[in-house]
Amino acid sequence: MASEAPTATDSTFGRVLDESVLDALGQLQGKWRPDFVDRVITIFLDTGRALLSDLKNGSASGKVITLHYASHTLKACSGIIGATSLSALCGELESMARAGLVPDAVVRVDAIVEEYHRVEAALIRRLAKPKTGR
Repeated sequence: MASEAPTATDSTFGRVLDESVLDALGQLQGKWRPDFVDRVITIFLDTGRALLSDLKNGSASGKVITLHYASHTLKACSGIIGATSLSALCGELESMARAGLVPDAVVRVDAIVEEYHRVEAALIRRLAKPKTGR
């Protein structure tokens, strides 16, 4: 029996984005740097879109190696920006793909895509906020 993939609406998933992680990135050089955080967000969004495409292609074609690489990379990128739910979903897919079998790949990738879009919306809202020292 295939396990049911979690979705972004499951009660086990908390906030979409832990903004304190991004705030900490802004403090890396001891002074609040919103331009640095904005660059990190922009890079994440660009990279994330490409990785989602890889995940969709990997699930459609059954290429487990593609699923492994894309989920591993998106997991790490998501963790860096504080998207813990997205990172967790990617980590589950990565573990399955590393083991060589992802029977419910399409369902799992759909859950990742849905959560990515929630993260993307939160990041875009953050980019739109007026920049002030924190």
